[in-house]
Amino acid sequence: MFFILRLNVCLLTLLICLPAAAQNEVDVRVTSWQSYLKVHSQWQEARQQHALLAAEHAHAVLQWESEKDNAERELLVHQYELKAYREGLREVRLTALKNEVVVISERVKQADVRRSWSVKLANRGLISQKELEADEIAVERLNGQLKTKKEELKQEQQEQGSVRETELLTALEQATTKLEIIRQDGAKGKSEREEVLKQQMILVKSLQGELQKSQAEFKRLREFLETQESNASSQKQNQQILQLEQELKTSEQAVIDARTQSDDRMAQWQSRLDSAKQVVLQFKNTPEGSIPRSVAIQNQEAAVQSAQEKVNQSIQNETWANRVLKKGFITQVLYEKYSLQLLEARLDLALQQQRFAVESSLRAMHEAVLREFDLQVATREVAALSELLRLNQAYSKTLIERHREHASRQQAVISVLKLIPDSLGD
Repeated sequence: MFFILRLNVCLLTLLICLPAAAQNEVDVRVTSWQSYLKVHSQWQEARQQHALLAAEHAHAVLQWESEKDNAERELLVHQYELKAYREGLREVRLTALKNEVVVISERVKQADVRRSWSVKLANRGLISQKELEADEIAVERLNGQLKTKKEELKQEQQEQGSVRETELLTALEQATTKLEIIRQDGAKGKSEREEVLKQQMILVKSLQGELQKSQAEFKRLREFLETQESNASSQKQNQQILQLEQELKTSEQAVIDARTQSDDRMAQWQSRLDSAKQVVLQFKNTPEGSIPRSVAIQNQEAAVQSAQEKVNQSIQNETWANRVLKKGFITQVLYEKYSLQLLEARLDLALQQQRFAVESSLRAMHEAVLREFDLQVATREVAALSELLRLNQAYSKTLIERHREHASRQQAVISVLKLIPDSLGD
């Protein structure tokens, strides 16, 4: 009898305590929904930030690669100019200097002849002393020019550095330094961004762990409320429900805005990718050797044609002078003037032809190197833009999912709040 009475007392006590304990548990869980939404929002924001950082990192790498490619191309140009100056064009410079020495030597001879005639004429009183001095000054000036050109020819033959070569070496050194600085700065920035990405991923994983705990607590709360017999909406939760419903509308609109912005951004990146692919296609559809000649080569070809025309005209002039000389209508000095003009024209034609052949060959090799370099750059750019497009798509997807999932969580919380009775909302 005593045992039965004691059992009844225990059961009564348990029945009294259980609702109170359940209510306390619900009270705790009800107040946790705000924490649940907060953690979920932080996790989605961290994921979005990581996706954004990844896209920005890829964009920065693309810009760095582009800057580095431009510096490397500039270096190739300077290397070509120095190589052309030292090798192929050196023979052209030697020819030009030799031609100048020959022409000036002939002018010295003619000036000596004129001075000899001037001495004879001055002795006879046919010209003034001033005119004789002018001829002597002309001879001295030409001898000075001849000496200078011979020294230049000697230096070139001995491959001694010239002012132009020094300038080319300086430009090459500056281009090399510029490229090295770009490489170092870019590598440093890349390393720093990768470290930021790593730390951001750690934050994402940490928040994901917190979110899983909050989700489990929220799930237990919802399951508990759904098992209660009284599912009447709590009037005391109306203010929170209205606030969440307003935030829900904002989240739904954010999904629409994010999708619109994403479409515009993706269209821009896709257009840039299509342009890069078109550049690669043009390279592949343009055979080597079919590239239009550069302006420099066209100008050199025009110089050859001009030199040829000058030779033709000089031949006519020399032929005429020779004919009238034999008839005694002009002096030997005047004939030698036309003869020297023909010599200069022929030497210049040979020089221009040599320069055209050398520059055409060097330019063809250089353009082939640049073409291959530009093709590689364009191909790498296509790959980089493809990856950048993918990362931007991932970022846009994360952004849209963030707003959409946040709206979904808000809707879930609203549903739970509507299940909370007044007696549990206190």
